[in-house]
Amino acid sequence: MNQQTPFGQDYKPQFSGHETFPLRYGWLEKAFDAVDASGLNNKGIFSEDTAIAHFGVGKNMVAAIRFWAQVAGVIVTEGKDLDTTRFGQELLRPDGLDPYLENSSSLWRIHWEIASNPKHTSAYWLFNVFNEPNFDRHLVSRRLSELIDQQGWKAPTPKTLANDINVLISNYVPSAQKRGPSEEVLNSPLIELGLIRRRSNGKYSLNWGRKLSLPSGVFLYAVCDFWRRSSSANTLNIQSLLLEPGSPGRVFLLEEGELIERLASVSDVTGGLISWSETAGLKQLIRSKPFPAEAVDSLWSSDFHHVGGAHAA
Repeated sequence: MNQQTPFGQDYKPQFSGHETFPLRYGWLEKAFDAVDASGLNNKGIFSEDTAIAHFGVGKNMVAAIRFWAQVAGVIVTEGKDLDTTRFGQELLRPDGLDPYLENSSSLWRIHWEIASNPKHTSAYWLFNVFNEPNFDRHLVSRRLSELIDQQGWKAPTPKTLANDINVLISNYVPSAQKRGPSEEVLNSPLIELGLIRRRSNGKYSLNWGRKLSLPSGVFLYAVCDFWRRSSSANTLNIQSLLLEPGSPGRVFLLEEGELIERLASVSDVTGGLISWSETAGLKQLIRSKPFPAEAVDSLWSSDFHHVGGAHAA
């Protein structure tokens, strides 16, 4: 099966780094706090012997904490050192917008950071390239193997690929057997978004359709972020927003009707920075100028001025 993909010639796939651990509650905050408090020359905070005692977990899990903090965009490697990002600072500082991830906007933003970035190959591919209505782990493995062969990438071992697929699904689907409140700590916070549904007989499906828990601020942030990355033009058509890899339509699994509904009042919400146009059958967004970074960030943070402490549903 030939898969049309957005991966460039110099792209380096990533199928490991998480040490087989999905994202867990508290990990992003722990990683952010450690980097934020570490100062300069901090490259060893996740690898030194003291890291195990500091984080209270084993060596492999410490590596997973660092991996997910980087993939989620709350810390970043700067040369040989680590630093916190602007997003991490806004979200996770003690006086941040949502250090305990209690607002659905935080989870949608983290999902956007993970699934709209090609660096995390499996998640990006599943949400942006894969088109099967129902699937199981074996089908995902076959399609990813076809992609690897098609792109000429060095193939991971079958075990590495299987582990990566297990982690990907565990990030978005709760474990089959609930064993009480302690199990929630082991589940990924992204499960709350309901983006992948468990079917019968080991099958799953992507949950296309209305996203009641997706706030307008993080949605419009994603629109602007995608626009900045994909085009320098001052217009963006609805099909690009809906179907292109890395678009809000693909990453958030939105259907066209909801996407248009969300964009109808975009001029009022963005103070005229973006407007919706529907003339001669052409549906598109128009922007008056390139986006100032502060204006885009303020779109996401606006969710916290309107809604407090709302979990995704």
